[in-house]
Amino acid sequence: MKQGVARIATAIVGIPLILSSIWFGGWVFYGFISLVALGGVWEMSTMIRKTGWHSSGIWSVILGALLLLRFIVPYWDALLILVFMVFLLSTIRLGPGPTIERMAGSVLTVVYPVWLFSFFIDIRWEAGLVLGASDAFTLTLMLFCLIWVTDTGAYYTGKSIGKHKFAPSISPNKTWEGTIGGLVAAILAAVAFKLFILAFLTWTDVFALALLGGFWGQLGDLLESAVKRSADVKDSGSLLPGHGGVMDRFDSLIFTAPMYYLYLVHISGLIGG
Repeated sequence: MKQGVARIATAIVGIPLILSSIWFGGWVFYGFISLVALGGVWEMSTMIRKTGWHSSGIWSVILGALLLLRFIVPYWDALLILVFMVFLLSTIRLGPGPTIERMAGSVLTVVYPVWLFSFFIDIRWEAGLVLGASDAFTLTLMLFCLIWVTDTGAYYTGKSIGKHKFAPSISPNKTWEGTIGGLVAAILAAVAFKLFILAFLTWTDVFALALLGGFWGQLGDLLESAVKRSADVKDSGSLLPGHGGVMDRFDSLIFTAPMYYLYLVHISGLIGG
């Protein structure tokens, strides 16, 4: 009961914050994505250490923050390369094992939650330039909604009729029926966005984005489940009461963000300028 109340309370506070950040865009959205990404860095570093590997949480957060500066600092790549080289040197330990572990683990904590999730900043920014503020908000909101709707559809479908396990060794509760239910929910949501809000989307856009959110996003959730199983933890963290950590709530979005970007910019050209 207490967990359910905490879950609802977190959603009541969190959903308006997410919607507001998407609406305002700019620095507000940049700050939101940055906070989630850096929270994910800390959680990933903690989980990696629980596997017995070595990972520098502080260094990873610093490198993640510097990676996010690519949006606001001219010629940021020169500074990032320098810091990255110093970062690699900081992983030196006596014997090759710990050094390799610290290098691999610490780099993973940056690439996974920061670099991947930061593509939403690119999407929101470029959509604002091409489509205008209102459509940029709605398109970005749609991408978030596709993941949320998929999670809901997969959960209730799997709970109701799920029988065939999808990946029992990683996530015993996931079923093929639930996976298909999540994909169907994503398709219906994408169709609704086209029919009622984003008429400029083609039907190819609708089904491509629904596939990314409805299936690829579930693979991102499965990946996070595999990480948690390796670390022998139920949740990635405890930052969000009733929900676990930021990686628990944003894993599908993190994994899907670069795919959305590739499609919208380089395949459909919808926000490619």
